[in-house]
Amino acid sequence: MNSVCGKLSALAVVLCGAMGASTAAAQEIKIGVVLPLSGPLSGYGQPSQKGVELIQSITPTLKNGDTVKLIIIDNKSDKVESANAMQRLVSSDKVDAVIGEVTSTNTLAMTKIADDTKTPLVSPTATNDRVTRNHPYVSRVCFSDSFQGVVGANLASRDLNAKTAAIIFDSSNDYSVGLAKAFRNQFKKNGGVIPIEVQAPAGSKDFKAQLASVKSHNVDMIYMPIYYTEGALIAVQAKQMGLQKPVVGGDGLAADQVFFDVGKDAVNGYMTTDYYSPNAKTQTPAGASFIKAWEDKYKQPTHTWGAMTADAYNVIINAMNQCTDPKDRVCVNEKIRATKDFQGVTGTLTLNNGDAVRSAVINEVQNGKLAFKTVVNP
Repeated sequence: MNSVCGKLSALAVVLCGAMGASTAAAQEIKIGVVLPLSGPLSGYGQPSQKGVELIQSITPTLKNGDTVKLIIIDNKSDKVESANAMQRLVSSDKVDAVIGEVTSTNTLAMTKIADDTKTPLVSPTATNDRVTRNHPYVSRVCFSDSFQGVVGANLASRDLNAKTAAIIFDSSNDYSVGLAKAFRNQFKKNGGVIPIEVQAPAGSKDFKAQLASVKSHNVDMIYMPIYYTEGALIAVQAKQMGLQKPVVGGDGLAADQVFFDVGKDAVNGYMTTDYYSPNAKTQTPAGASFIKAWEDKYKQPTHTWGAMTADAYNVIINAMNQCTDPKDRVCVNEKIRATKDFQGVTGTLTLNNGDAVRSAVINEVQNGKLAFKTVVNP
């Protein structure tokens, strides 16, 4: 009798243990998001917020059933606020990973904290080469300026047949400086000459003096690695002055409706290097689904920065799904940086030491909208 009871008791323990394992409560996974939701860069931050909230609603859990919570902080377009937000997310909110920021200068303010605390940080669109350099816990799903600038220079030399170029950039902005450098080096390597470079400081309204200098050199094209607000004003003032040359910009030039509303017909024909185009004929299955979900929810065309932020989320979730413990930040970081041939919203993603290896898209402004032109492979 005692033997039977003993066996029954042992069986009960096994069954209870198995039942407990199968019904273990799901963990809450916290992903911090740092974005410029107010201030001069809000045109980047607001669509990025829409993108990450949409993709979280599509994929709200990990494969093991753990739920994902987003903690979104507005950095007010400021680098000090970016660092403060990163510190709060790590120290107070105890997040498992962070998405952010979408500009290079603000992301650079967050990288040391990510490394020091071993917290995976994934930027959707910070392109400056220094963002990931010597930062083992920082990755990005966008290409770098060293690639984007080369694409812009080759577009100028080969497609536009430009022999001379002017550069209009902002020396106080890491993104602008890095992109100008990459363009400058490649354009000269192609045999081109850059007789003039002028400044377009963020917040400035009057660029007539700089444009007069550019006009006096009669260059074949203009390269503008600047943001949308100043870019639109420059386009309008250049047209008023009779300076009508082909213009190529980076991913930040036409990234907000302000560029089109202010620039109007003055920006027609402007070309930009970009990560993605919802107008491209070929989309990944995830991309096609995301475009439909975006248009159904927001009743507007899909925004590149929203799609890129969605892919930052996707890469983190994909990495967590590969770890036995999705809260193991060392494992998650390793899996993020080992991402290979991942079918994301914006295309197929592979990361190499935190840098995305991906194609660049060339878009052209036509009738107040960005139209897909071509793809340039790395």
